[in-house]
Amino acid sequence: MLKKNKILTYVLIVVMLMVWGMIIYRIVIAYSSGGDEAYIAPPPIKEVFNDYAIPRDTSRLLLNYRDPFGLAAKKDTIKPSLRVQPRAVTKMANPVISFNWGVVRYSGYIKNPGSKKLVAFMHINGKAAEMDEGETVDQIKLLKNLKDSVLVKHEGKTKYIHIQPAI
Repeated sequence: MLKKNKILTYVLIVVMLMVWGMIIYRIVIAYSSGGDEAYIAPPPIKEVFNDYAIPRDTSRLLLNYRDPFGLAAKKDTIKPSLRVQPRAVTKMANPVISFNWGVVRYSGYIKNPGSKKLVAFMHINGKAAEMDEGETVDQIKLLKNLKDSVLVKHEGKTKYIHIQPAI
């Protein structure tokens, strides 16, 4: 039995020396400079000189085509002729001041758990306000809250304002 273990030990030593020999051989070949003599890198391609100057724009937009979405009414692009007319003195009537609806923004809503009503978050003239239906802030009355938009009234004029994310 002892003889059999001795032979197995010698065989395993020889196998171990072969494995370590292959490992050391591969490491030496990888770090030596003579491994890839057949491969020669191609020379880099030279780029054409470009001074990155912005070229002068020589094109013009005609803008005489129709609106592809049909959102805007067709505008007349012909300039009116300038005729000199004598000025007539007229009295100005009281000018009608139109309200700028851009100062009214609807940011969102929450549902009041107690009353089950919607409370709208509004921005009026840069001020934040929480409004229920029928409530008035800065002469703007909230008539109806429809989740995606609100119906507001100012000086007899009503308008739907759609929800806009806060900036």
